[in-house]
Amino acid sequence: MASQDDENVGPNSDQENEKSICRYSFEQVIEKLEEMFSKMSDPESDVIEQLSGELGLDITQVKIWFDNKRYQIQILIAQRDMEEREILRLENEILHAEILQIHSELNNRICANCDNPEQEQILQDMQNENENATITDEITMMFNMIDHIEEIANDYNDDSNSIDLELRLKRNDDPNGPDLELRLG
Repeated sequence: MASQDDENVGPNSDQENEKSICRYSFEQVIEKLEEMFSKMSDPESDVIEQLSGELGLDITQVKIWFDNKRYQIQILIAQRDMEEREILRLENEILHAEILQIHSELNNRICANCDNPEQEQILQDMQNENENATITDEITMMFNMIDHIEEIANDYNDDSNSIDLELRLKRNDDPNGPDLELRLG
């Protein structure tokens, strides 16, 4: 006569059912999750339920994996943005130093004690050109940053988290100068 232990080891035992649930190795599970993430970074509940059943994972595990993956990407983007900002800051400092050097050289070439209005106008024109070049470079840099932010926002394709950006530049030292306004969103 068969004992109860022998009956539990048969083909319909709980151990056999548990083994059949885990059909994939850890690497295969991660590969499947990564594949789904590449298609949709924030899947609906029915997709999460389907994945959990297919992979033999708890629904909460699948949800947490997707949350963690989105968070990792946000961290990577933030790190890349910080690095880019630091590069831009250093480039800006270099440009500023070059402008100061050019300004100093110009002052040495033009006699500061002379009251020649023509020389003063030349110096003023050169200073204005340098300021305009600096402002143009800074505006270009800002537009590049805005393009980069838009690119990141478009990568997420999430309309619920739309980004509104506004860039407004006004030169306070020149009340008649042009204003620049850019509104995104």
